[in-house]
Amino acid sequence: MKKAIFIVGPTSVGKTDLALKISKLLPSILISADSVQVYRGADIISGKDKSVSTYLVDILSPSQSFSVREFIEKVRPLVEKAKKENKIPIIVGGTGFYMDSLFGKIETINIPPNQKLREKLESLSLEKLQENLRNLSPERFNKMNKSDVKNRRRLVRAIEVSISDRMIDHTKNNSTAVLRESEVLIIGLKTSMDDLKERIIARVKKRLKMGAINEAKELFKNYEQLSSQLRKASGYKELFDYLAGKIKLEEAKEKWVISDYQYAKRQMTWFKKNKNIVWFDIGQPGFEERILRLIRHEVLR
Repeated sequence: MKKAIFIVGPTSVGKTDLALKISKLLPSILISADSVQVYRGADIISGKDKSVSTYLVDILSPSQSFSVREFIEKVRPLVEKAKKENKIPIIVGGTGFYMDSLFGKIETINIPPNQKLREKLESLSLEKLQENLRNLSPERFNKMNKSDVKNRRRLVRAIEVSISDRMIDHTKNNSTAVLRESEVLIIGLKTSMDDLKERIIARVKKRLKMGAINEAKELFKNYEQLSSQLRKASGYKELFDYLAGKIKLEEAKEKWVISDYQYAKRQMTWFKKNKNIVWFDIGQPGFEERILRLIRHEVLR
């Protein structure tokens, strides 16, 4: 019998709605695996749903950083709490890196951030970062996929790891694991990329009507103090650029949609590597009932 449920998939596919429905049908606790929803004041643009109590939402000020190591440290006691209370942890989010970390799969988890190095690397161009990593660790560079190679944050982290004198012993990776894969039912939601783009466009319009610009204005007042994660997050980055006078509002809207769509593609690339995910197409009638049947068979029996 499985002892936990993960709900994964690209942005805009309806993961949170499904998690809320499932949580109402069985004794459970909801845990967010979203790297932006941890921030207080980042509500509309990040898509928080506060109708049900969810752990790891609104736990940090916008100026604080949040690493995958900290994510693990916060999830571990929650999983233990669920076990003691005979409840099922439902972990929902699109940050695949966070999900994999719970299984002890991230070999760099014990290498701490090097802020001085990061500040130095931030001033380099994408091409220079690629060159640096290629020179430092050709093997690590060659293992990166196309989106990773174009992702400044991941290049910086890879360089940081490559030059760290605290490289961990790979045989000890599992010591960081919070759950075994055999304990978890991983449910994946997907749809066609055309449908996903339409959903993203509709969601951006909805969040703008809800007050996304006013939310961005409040955060922008302390822009220099904001965490780099928040400054670079999809939706926030584009609206911050608009508020800084770098782009017009219409361009910011368009770039927000493009950013979300590109992020969705990167998410699917990451999740496709995991063969344990049971996928459901949200365009197929009755997909939620099939998910519930699977849960009854795999988790509740």
